Amino acid sequence: MMASEELVEPLGIEWVPSAKRHGKPSQLFSLWFSANLGMPAWLVGVLGPVLGLDLGQTLFAIILGNIIASLLVGLTAKAGTGQGLAQLPLSRSIFGRRGNYLPSFLNTLSAIGWYTINTAVGGEAMAKLIHIPLALGLFFVAAGQIALGYLGYDIIHRFERVMVYVQGVLFILMSYEVVHHLPRLAHVHAGNYGDFLLELAAVVSYSFSWAPYASDYGRYLPESTAPQRVFWATFWGTFLGTVWVECIGAVVGALGWGNLSPIGMVQNLMGPLTGFALLAIIFGTMTADAINGYTATLSLLTLDIPIRRTQAAIFLGAVGWLVAWLANSHLLSDYENFLLLLSYWVAPWVGIVLVAAHQGLINKDRALLAKGVDAAAIGGFLVGIVAVIPFMSTILFEGPVAKMLDNGDTGYYAGMLVGALVYYLLLRLRKSAALSHSLS
Repeated sequence: MMASEELVEPLGIEWVPSAKRHGKPSQLFSLWFSANLGMPAWLVGVLGPVLGLDLGQTLFAIILGNIIASLLVGLTAKAGTGQGLAQLPLSRSIFGRRGNYLPSFLNTLSAIGWYTINTAVGGEAMAKLIHIPLALGLFFVAAGQIALGYLGYDIIHRFERVMVYVQGVLFILMSYEVVHHLPRLAHVHAGNYGDFLLELAAVVSYSFSWAPYASDYGRYLPESTAPQRVFWATFWGTFLGTVWVECIGAVVGALGWGNLSPIGMVQNLMGPLTGFALLAIIFGTMTADAINGYTATLSLLTLDIPIRRTQAAIFLGAVGWLVAWLANSHLLSDYENFLLLLSYWVAPWVGIVLVAAHQGLINKDRALLAKGVDAAAIGGFLVGIVAVIPFMSTILFEGPVAKMLDNGDTGYYAGMLVGALVYYLLLRLRKSAALSHSLS
């Protein structure tokens, strides 16, 4: 018999015992679908026309990029099926306990960073919707998000399930308005391949940045859960939610509104129905940040900081709210550029996780007993990060290969492939050395 849901999650990053296992893989579909119905995915779609792509090119980049990214998120979730551990604690089985501090720190910084950016957008939408000061709008949004993080796993899943229907209705309204505006689209010449590669990278990076979160939301599933069901629920939830919202954003960008603020774009699209769109932004902020905040908490605990999960949820949520409140729009823009630069670390990490899964190295026993630093994993990770540099194209830095590709960004692919290859080769060398030692 499966355990019942709990109002306040008592566990932190401990292994989830069999008696506490509950839920079905289908809940992963609703969680990832709901989490992607928000303004961040919308802005990824807007970016294509802003870069100079026509609508057809942008839609192709959205579909192709989300197939790639959703596969990676699904495979990462599949690797953790039945293990009863969150993603970064489970990653100890690959990197070692202390070696895992680096990806855990990067994930904490990244997750709470995006939490802050989203809170700023959601707080502004709240302030405009009910005509209150921005500081109060930020507070209301942050308070709801902190409450979700404090309550934890089961309440987050319940919230995301409800939001599938609420957000679904709101985004159907937006989709109707998009169709209504289609006749106003002007003919645009196709963009170059560099701009296409840059939009494709933006699409891939947005969705596959969820990969270090993937097992956090299936760790209470029964040990008998089929890995394939976890994969497909994660894949389709991520793919369908993101593609839908990014396609809406692509049309908004093609209408020439890409230079407006997120709220300005919504007002132009929705007109007298703007209030419904502002609600969608607020709820979209909370569905994404419930996950950002919860994962940031688990990643922080993986650094072996002696703090309870509930305390960490309050602390990190308050930090995100405070930064969103104190920062001006220019500072938030610079911070967002920094977070986009930071996101490249996910590529070699995903490559290493997939190799480790193929080699049968990911399991709870290895993670719980892990000590020290795994040189092969850290070596592959660091080399993978270095391999990204020549291929990356960002506002803050552009590598030489990216310049040759007309500013096209292929850094994520280079980082993932090089990180995976170096890790695999180092594993082979270690096995060969161990075999030679045993025979001597």
